[in-house]
Amino acid sequence: NAGSVLGNRGGVLCCSSPTGPAFEGAQITHGQRAAAGAIERVRIDPATLEPRWKVIGHTEWIAPGDDAPNATGICGSGIIEAIAELFLAGAINADGLFNEAAAARSPRVRYEGRTAIYVLADAAHSATGQPITVTQSDVRAIQLGKAALYAGVKLLMQERGVTAVDRIVLAGAFGSYIDPRHAMVLGLIPDCELERVVAVGNAAGDGARIALLNRLARLEAGRIARENNHVQT
Repeated sequence: NAGSVLGNRGGVLCCSSPTGPAFEGAQITHGQRAAAGAIERVRIDPATLEPRWKVIGHTEWIAPGDDAPNATGICGSGIIEAIAELFLAGAINADGLFNEAAAARSPRVRYEGRTAIYVLADAAHSATGQPITVTQSDVRAIQLGKAALYAGVKLLMQERGVTAVDRIVLAGAFGSYIDPRHAMVLGLIPDCELERVVAVGNAAGDGARIALLNRLARLEAGRIARENNHVQT
């Protein structure tokens, strides 16, 4: 579940959206949790559709042909960036379908029967010896997850009677690794000035430590919790 909160000094609304496990790498063809070896960052050349990527545990960008560590799979932030980059490059349409013309632009876009795939990392860069790909079903899994998240946010905005937000705070380990631009491209978060989108890391853990160490902060947290209005999705 994805927890969303909308509010200001005048009050707070919250909801829970059933996003499913795709953002954590489950239901993704070559998905895995965010661990050493997982592809976590992706860039795709809009002209050639050639990729670059980063794997967890290494700081350098990797491109086809580089002598670099093999990837073990792709985690949530990696699949989000890969799909967003494919869309920005015109290889995926706004409805989430692969663009058939992309196969003529690059051999990395292939069709297995009627199903399209994009080869992100060749077999030579894969720890399994099999190419790491982004498939049409992967795109659909991310679409379902992001639709649930975005619908929850829109319900909160509707309940509050607002059409835009001034600031977005991404909390949690996953939220901290999402690139705001790619998240906005995919519609994971509502439109907002990019410089007003911030990641705060493990907010729940930080809040728990603050509550243990500061009695006034603990009382403030209790007051906010009591005044929080839960919106059913």
